[in-house]
Amino acid sequence: MGIEEHRDWDSVDYTRLLSGDFFPPDFMWGVATASHQIEGGNTNNWSAFEPRSKSGQLSGDACDHWNRKEEDIQLIKNLNVSHYRFSIEWSRVEPQQGVWDEAAIQWYSDLVDQLHAKGIQPMATLHHFTHPLWWDEKGGFEKEDNVEDWIRFSVKMFEVLSDRVDWWCTINEPAVFASMGYVLGEFPPGERSFKKTRIVSTNLMIAHARCYQTLKSMEHGKRTQIGLVKNINLFDPYRRWNPLHRFQARLLDGMFNLCWIKGLMTGRFKAPSALRSKEIPGLKGSSDFIGVNYYTHLLATPFMPTKVDIDPLIRPWEERTDFRYPMYAEGLRRAFDMVSCLNLPIIVTENGVADDDDDMRPEHIRRHLQITGEAIADGMDIRGFYHWSLMDNFEWAEGYDQRFGLYHVDFKTKERTLKESGALYSEIVKAHRMPQVVILAGGLGTRLGERTKQMPKSLIEVSGKPILSHILDWTRTQGCMEALILTGHLGEQFDGFRHEGMALTFHQESEPLGTGGALWNARHLLQDRFILLWGDDLHPIDYGRLVAHHEQTSSPLTLTVTTKHDEMNLLHVDGKISQYDKSGSPPAEFNGYESGTSVVEKSVLLEHGKDGKWSWEETVYPNMSMKAIAHMDNTKFWDMGTPERLARLEEFLNKTSL
Repeated sequence: MGIEEHRDWDSVDYTRLLSGDFFPPDFMWGVATASHQIEGGNTNNWSAFEPRSKSGQLSGDACDHWNRKEEDIQLIKNLNVSHYRFSIEWSRVEPQQGVWDEAAIQWYSDLVDQLHAKGIQPMATLHHFTHPLWWDEKGGFEKEDNVEDWIRFSVKMFEVLSDRVDWWCTINEPAVFASMGYVLGEFPPGERSFKKTRIVSTNLMIAHARCYQTLKSMEHGKRTQIGLVKNINLFDPYRRWNPLHRFQARLLDGMFNLCWIKGLMTGRFKAPSALRSKEIPGLKGSSDFIGVNYYTHLLATPFMPTKVDIDPLIRPWEERTDFRYPMYAEGLRRAFDMVSCLNLPIIVTENGVADDDDDMRPEHIRRHLQITGEAIADGMDIRGFYHWSLMDNFEWAEGYDQRFGLYHVDFKTKERTLKESGALYSEIVKAHRMPQVVILAGGLGTRLGERTKQMPKSLIEVSGKPILSHILDWTRTQGCMEALILTGHLGEQFDGFRHEGMALTFHQESEPLGTGGALWNARHLLQDRFILLWGDDLHPIDYGRLVAHHEQTSSPLTLTVTTKHDEMNLLHVDGKISQYDKSGSPPAEFNGYESGTSVVEKSVLLEHGKDGKWSWEETVYPNMSMKAIAHMDNTKFWDMGTPERLARLEEFLNKTSL
């Protein structure tokens, strides 16, 4: 159970949330949704159950996301997040057993493509509480034989999407599915049966293990990251001195949390209320990460309510959410501690609060991100945070009475409006996000022989893969999640190129335009600030320091400059670029070399750009004399422009792991 810590939150300093260095540069900032809660028009086990649910409300059109996909993707983009967790509605994909709806499958494929186009990495969930009516009529997870139907669906979607989706969740909150559906009766099928709870719980773990092992054996399986999502609901004794309260808390903790975690760790699963554990083939080690959904803690007594609509006990100083349970951010650290025994990367796959008027959510975000940042500082391997939810939606048995969104939804007009909490989350995320990377990758190698006369230098293999892949390896470590790759006029040679963990956008020219012309040609794809790289140079510098220097000087253009080079091509004076000349015969007073990584405000391109073929360096740098800032960094950079330099780069990469 852990120690029930309570902080004086009024004394907590939140300044690091906006410092830009509280979270790792490659941290996964995201928002999450579930298909049935937002899509609208679904026919599944939940839609059939809704007339009998506590609220009696029908999901109906929900948020009409099925018809507003493009609008909602832009809402995600506007939050500055890099990742989006969604679920795939099985009942849409396979409305009848063995009958695939190709239009629905294409909708999800288009969703993934459109997310990538906006620089957002998708995370797909294969089961988030819903399944088709035909499968429900077969008994769903009450029968082990039925698991193969769900595996077949999972395989189908993995075949379609795994070339573009790197992150997969098998089953969302199996303990919630089992307990709410078969203990409390609040979820379908609305039963109260400990026997069925044991059976369903076991089959959920069997399904997860089989799904994991099956998908990992498929094409792209080794590359993708697949995990189980576990809701951690802490149970604390209402009176710690009372042995009955402590016993009840331990009992509930074991049934709701520990038996599932231990099953993943050992491969033997003891279902809630079961007397013996069961060996489940493939369960041990069946997650590449553990998804943690965390909302609250519950105070346990032998007489605690067994109905959700009865207010749970809270401490006198705790504040109730609209869901009536308390806001208890301290418990998120305890949830991390609880799953740490798995020795897996941790991702907060859901965290949010029911708050109709948005007066609690800003503080909820600050507290839970503060806890997460502190845990990372203490050495915990926490890879990401997905806020629940992107927008207000259909909250299962609560219907539309509980609002969790960063965007308010008018359920009559479907209008979305950003809340104060959404603006805060976006601000925190933006403070920790690296700018877009733009790579000039279309240049041909005039000095590298026959192979580069019709092949961009960025595609030349060095140490087993194109130098472009090595460049992206480094940018990814620096927290860059999206890259615009300018491919020149031979862009078809980049077909099929991808990079794990990054969203890539390619832009081709109809004819050679030079470095400046390539940027001008792609100006509609450029963000207001971007990191500019050359596709044939590898420059493993600290981007964080470079971007910080750029921001501190309020510079429109910051160039990385080295003094450790065998030739010079610029003069820097008082930290600014005074002159630039790459003709090969620099004046004697030149004292630096532009080493290939710069931060650019788009306004520079819009001011100095033009149609046609032109050179970025030869046009912009002279016009920015004493306006462009020099960022001094003598980190070795590698230019593969000649056979000799290419050989040195090959030697470096064979010896060094980026």
